[in-house]
Amino acid sequence: MKKITNPRVQKAQKKSLMLPNLTAAMMLVSSTAWSAPGLIDIYQMAVLHDAKLAQARATYQANQEALNIARSPLLPQIAANANYVKNDSNVDTADVTTRELGVSMTQSLYQHDNWARYSQAKYQMQKSEYQIKFAEQDLIVRVSDAYFKVLLAQEDVKLAQAKEEADKTQWDRAKASAEVGLASKTDVLQAKSSYDLSKSQRITSENNLDVAYEELMKLTGKPVSELKVIQLNVDLPAQNLNMSKWESMAEEQNLDVLQVEESANVASKEVEVQKSGHWFNVDLKAQYTDQSYSDYNAFYPGQYADRNNLMVGVYATLPLYSGGGVSAKVSEARANYKAATLGLRDAKESARLNARIQVRNVERGMELVMANRAAVLSNDAFLEAAEEGYKVGLKNLLEVLTARTNMFQARRNLAESLHNVVLSRLKLEATVGRLTADKLVQFDKILSNPTHEKMPKLEKSPS
Repeated sequence: MKKITNPRVQKAQKKSLMLPNLTAAMMLVSSTAWSAPGLIDIYQMAVLHDAKLAQARATYQANQEALNIARSPLLPQIAANANYVKNDSNVDTADVTTRELGVSMTQSLYQHDNWARYSQAKYQMQKSEYQIKFAEQDLIVRVSDAYFKVLLAQEDVKLAQAKEEADKTQWDRAKASAEVGLASKTDVLQAKSSYDLSKSQRITSENNLDVAYEELMKLTGKPVSELKVIQLNVDLPAQNLNMSKWESMAEEQNLDVLQVEESANVASKEVEVQKSGHWFNVDLKAQYTDQSYSDYNAFYPGQYADRNNLMVGVYATLPLYSGGGVSAKVSEARANYKAATLGLRDAKESARLNARIQVRNVERGMELVMANRAAVLSNDAFLEAAEEGYKVGLKNLLEVLTARTNMFQARRNLAESLHNVVLSRLKLEATVGRLTADKLVQFDKILSNPTHEKMPKLEKSPS
């Protein structure tokens, strides 16, 4: 069977597979007197605590021993033996005490299944390396997802609190205007209804934030009170989005593909293992024994003479017929190998699909960020105009409340689209098997310490 290989990615797969080296990455992050935890900080905490990553490491260590186990039949098998036998018979000449010490060695000269199993173990070892790299990538994605869930929940709380406060002020104004005949009872009821609804939304958003913090603490093992945030007007790092390039990298470097590929190689070698039932086996055997006798009455001179024996020989066996079982096992192994190759084809197609999806998510995500920024600016302007119009009687209260709701929703949508672009970028890197802690640094640098400004103004882009 032909071995399946990926020569273009072997160099990239030589990197460390255990604790990620964050020293160089952290040197890129500027230090301040005080800084809220960022993506790198949370990831470092998760690396030391996350149970899934720890489980993957333990499994990797166990798989390392499997290679030693598979190699052991290829090495000499040495054993020592000792016998002490006392024979007491009614025939005096048969009475004897025998002592025997010996050492034996067996060396396999040729046994096809041993070599095939050793090759299988090598493929399994390579697969386990891909598995732990996959676990490390998965942790980065899970940490990033939990991190941005907290940020989005914080944004929801901030916007809900600001809306509740604004609606409370609007309700108070409506009541004051109604008392002097400048507003109707309907205006007061509308303002009160909007205020009650915003209060319930604030309670819901606060609960969602608590849940998001709990999910993040499951990864870190420690509570976190504040996180660095993405400002709404931040410039995201540029990204080359050549679709064919990402597809090609995903097909060759995706960790799911590489794992399935090694499984197919294992299945290929299983055919060789089963074929060995038709092959001959050759062993070299050597044995040395030291025999001594005592308490005997020998009838023949030299009957119980002490002796040393050395035996060396080459032994060959050839199976002739085993009821058709070997042929059936070979056919079974070939069918399993075919299934594995079909699974590899499916994994490659899925990797290419995922690459296309993530590239489009990034492309459309950047477009959505620009659209949401424009929506924030236009809704801010419209709310300002609606409030001025309401003061002079050109707009009614419902229009003001609707404009305010749209303004808050536009800011929330912008924050969510920024988070989704970053997540899509990280998932795109994971799709091609090169998501590392260094990639987090790129986005950690655009994060900033949280501010306590309730509704920061979004500056219009010079373009």
